[in-house]
Amino acid sequence: MIHRKLNLIFDFDGTLADSFHIAIEKLTLLANELNLRKIEPSELEILRNLTSKELIHYLKIPFFKLPHLMHRAREHMKNEISTLSIFIDLPEVLTELKHLDCTMGIVTSNSLVNVSTWLEQHQMQNIFNFIHAESSYFGKGYLLKKAIKSYAMKLDDTFYIGDETRDIEAAKKCHIQSIAVTWGFNSESLLTRYNPTHIARNPQNILTIVNDLF
Repeated sequence: MIHRKLNLIFDFDGTLADSFHIAIEKLTLLANELNLRKIEPSELEILRNLTSKELIHYLKIPFFKLPHLMHRAREHMKNEISTLSIFIDLPEVLTELKHLDCTMGIVTSNSLVNVSTWLEQHQMQNIFNFIHAESSYFGKGYLLKKAIKSYAMKLDDTFYIGDETRDIEAAKKCHIQSIAVTWGFNSESLLTRYNPTHIARNPQNILTIVNDLF
């Protein structure tokens, strides 16, 4: 029997790194700096049920301010990156996936410096075969497609694992499967409405999904 070679591409923020509350904190700081609408603590659950486009509309962020906002957010995050925790059981699951000979990668709009620093902080720099970190106005689908092409990945054996609806949409645009994780930014109810290939309610679920494919 031929062993199936799977490609597992992970989002970073909210999927690997627990960055939700830090991101909200920094967004609040940037609201003062860029004269944007502030987020109230009572709104956090509302935000988890919004797509990225709905979030921009809800916070009344002008489109022309988005590039600068994203740049400043990454700069702010650089100072906090080493403090971001990793989700419970995720290091062990990632190690097991590596032992299964899966190709492991990260595709993110965060910066390469931030991601590399965080991986080193958690002694996981040898887990991933590649990191594709790039800010793109064309969206995550564009970044994902570039990574798939660069590493000549077979579409039927490739998965994108993320915590937002835009991760599910990016996977569909690239004709690959998606695993939506419920421990990040978007709520499970919202993620489910976007019909991911799989849902993972805890890191162990990812390992189960992969094992069932062999």
